Amino acid sequence: MTSLPPVLRMADMRLRHEHFGALAWTTTQPRRFVELPSTAAMVALLAREPLTPQFPPQAQTALADRFGLDQSRWTTVVGELHSAGVLTPADDASSEPVTAARVHAVADEAEAARPRASVLKPFWVHLQPFTVCNQKCLHCYCSGGPKADPFLLPLNRWHEIIRRLDDYGVLDIYVTGGESLLLPEFFDLAADIIGRGLGFGVSTNATVLNAGRLERLRELGLSPVQVSLDGGQAATHEMIRNAPGSWHRTIAGIRALGEFTEVVINTVVNHINLRELEQVVQVGLGGGVRRFKFFPQKPVGRSNPAVTLDDTTILTVLLPECQRLAEAYDVEIETISPTEGCGSGSIGFAVDQRGDVYPCIFGVENRSLRAGNLLTDDLETMWFGAAVWEQFRGEPSTPCRRCEASCLR
Repeated sequence: MTSLPPVLRMADMRLRHEHFGALAWTTTQPRRFVELPSTAAMVALLAREPLTPQFPPQAQTALADRFGLDQSRWTTVVGELHSAGVLTPADDASSEPVTAARVHAVADEAEAARPRASVLKPFWVHLQPFTVCNQKCLHCYCSGGPKADPFLLPLNRWHEIIRRLDDYGVLDIYVTGGESLLLPEFFDLAADIIGRGLGFGVSTNATVLNAGRLERLRELGLSPVQVSLDGGQAATHEMIRNAPGSWHRTIAGIRALGEFTEVVINTVVNHINLRELEQVVQVGLGGGVRRFKFFPQKPVGRSNPAVTLDDTTILTVLLPECQRLAEAYDVEIETISPTEGCGSGSIGFAVDQRGDVYPCIFGVENRSLRAGNLLTDDLETMWFGAAVWEQFRGEPSTPCRRCEASCLR
């Protein structure tokens, strides 16, 4: 501990309170996360203003009462936080002694902010400000299409929602549609989210990529960009997406995006395209793509139950095929896990066009799953108090762990 700098302060990290203490993370890429037990979290908060590694005698009683710290433990915790990079040398070589009032203020703040339940705060959120799209896919969960809704809320309200989520400690915000790149407001929201140091992603059908949109994506520095390709040949893709002539535009879009960012191909798998996944991989490789997502179609929205894969087909056909293709072509394929949930309702949630909160983006048309509204209701109260989450936080009863198996049908 003798090598500790004379004055320390909290590093350029964000911190959010959890039932176990706090989670701290850097906002720069690649992000680094540090889990802090309760005492370490409060010492880190004390260091938002510079502190010395020496035990501050003015605050001795308060530190013992509120943090359970004596001289030895204080030095140990400060040293551990410094080793973990949570505390760094302060620019100012001097520091005011930590006072009892400062200790009590930090402890009161932490206790008020820490959730009382063992449930974690949400890590990610799907925002759906609009459903308008230039295609009309048969698997669309929100009935999007050319006649669907653009923004229902003013753009400033969506910036307010983003700010509230950021203030609450949400780490990743994904904007979905509809076709995101159709609306210029999408780029404003993306810039806001990225500018806050939050994780962000975009999905597109890649058919509306004019020079201006490509340049804006390049300026935002988005990587990867997810592109929807729902068949290994034109006829299948265009039938599923109800978009004649779209195949060649999507392939051209993949190549154009690949010039400045990583592309991930996403395929919504059903009985129509299940046997074409190898062709999808081959097409992707031809465009420089090495990452794929093959997730089964959900029986929600416009989806036709007759083409939705059942659990047996997912387990005995889809999953083995994904593994075979990944090994045969040396590519990364992400798909559903038989042993892990997706996190909807337990570590993340969705927000629809009106600011209404739902456990899962695939359930935004099921009003019975509404937990509240981000603009009118307290997020803390919703996340820890709404009864709807119980359906999503228990152990699932189906082998593929798809939430709609028990909640959305």
